[in-house]
Amino acid sequence: MDPKALPITGTFLNEVTFDIPSQNWGPEDWRADFDAMQAIGIDTVIIIKGGLRHETIFPSKAIGTNPPFDLAKFFLEETAQRKMHLYFGNYDSWEWAAKGTWKEEIQINKRFMKEIWDHYGSYPSFTGWYLTHETSHRRFHFREIYKELSEYAKKITPRKPVLISPFYPSKKIYGDEALAPEEFGDNWRQMLKGVHTIDYAAFQDGTARLNELGSYLHQAKLVMDELGIELWNNVETFTREMPIKFPPIDFRELREKLIISAKYATKNITFEFSHFMSPNSCYLAARNLYQRYREYLKL
Repeated sequence: MDPKALPITGTFLNEVTFDIPSQNWGPEDWRADFDAMQAIGIDTVIIIKGGLRHETIFPSKAIGTNPPFDLAKFFLEETAQRKMHLYFGNYDSWEWAAKGTWKEEIQINKRFMKEIWDHYGSYPSFTGWYLTHETSHRRFHFREIYKELSEYAKKITPRKPVLISPFYPSKKIYGDEALAPEEFGDNWRQMLKGVHTIDYAAFQDGTARLNELGSYLHQAKLVMDELGIELWNNVETFTREMPIKFPPIDFRELREKLIISAKYATKNITFEFSHFMSPNSCYLAARNLYQRYREYLKL
């Protein structure tokens, strides 16, 4: 590996399917994937959504769901055995922004998070929380959601860190309505001013063009340092550049992003290993990416 590159040591787990297909894995498939993660140095997993719409990864009274398998319990057991760290994602109704029901979104999440902690708080791998609501800048009451849910997380689990993974308001995403890097920085100063209960922020690097990524990361680093938040990086291992959603990224681009992120971030997490980088993935290109990355690490 290039001495100036930052390796990937964390990944999201995406098991409430939305725009990424289900791989229909059972317990043995997941165990093999955790083994593959650890083989390349991944020590942290983040459940990206504990619940979405009318689906959850465990039986939830707060949401009113009863899935046939408690995936949350399984993930916590497997990560505990491997001495890995797990961040638990909360709930997204996926309609609160359009309906303006942000206050209700906060309240249902408080019930959901309390339920999670009551059921699973004893697992040693339960390291912290992930706030699953993602935004690029201050809008739709995201500030209130981040503030109240991170404060609630600290209330029920005072020593557990809180992670967010927003995206960049770049031309790649918004075209002419994009915010330049400096505008992005100022916007996030206002977004998180007075919020003292978020520990880590990992912006989604694939939402900026490669030639702009360093500028956005530079601003993110400046702002997060001012706010006392440690900057991670969400190095996306899929590409948005193809006419289909979403194939694994070309290794050469991934390598460039690992080098760029090393100048600013302390940890690289990815969205996400199991689909786009795993030797067990339904995508053949992901298996090849895993081999190229192993070669890069000189494993």
